[in-house]
Amino acid sequence: MQKSLDKPFWSLPSVHIPMPIEDVCRFPLLAECLEYWKAASVEGLPKTIDPLELPRGLIKGVSLVDWSYERGDWVLRLSSMLIDETQRLPMGGTWFSEIFEPDELATVHARVRDIVQRGEADLARYEFMDTKSRVWSYVRLILPLSSDGVARDRYCLAMDPETFGKRVED
Repeated sequence: MQKSLDKPFWSLPSVHIPMPIEDVCRFPLLAECLEYWKAASVEGLPKTIDPLELPRGLIKGVSLVDWSYERGDWVLRLSSMLIDETQRLPMGGTWFSEIFEPDELATVHARVRDIVQRGEADLARYEFMDTKSRVWSYVRLILPLSSDGVARDRYCLAMDPETFGKRVED
């Protein structure tokens, strides 16, 4: 199936709630994912995460993202089934510049670069509307990765399937 993005499909989250990493225990699948990443990070950031080694229920919420120095942009190396099914398109290989409007792209790049450069897991709650008026809502965990053990140029995005589609309460 050929990708067909007429225009960027995400707008910046209307709700972005950073959460203390200790709250990950409220999301058992994300907590197991975090423990796996910690064990893999004993000697530095891991190069990648094998989604098949994560809890079975989390696999559909895992994306792997790489930084391209040539393009100055992030690319979805592996897109989660939650994203693909919601978009009804295979999104692997999609650049963030294809997903976000230019002014939003700068904000997304800055936020992700900050998280990845810290080299620490990051937990947050998101809710936003896409260009087709679908509401996206989920708790996500970002786990920084490194292509060579030094550069912080990759990450794993784990979206909690249990919270996917459930609105943030007022």
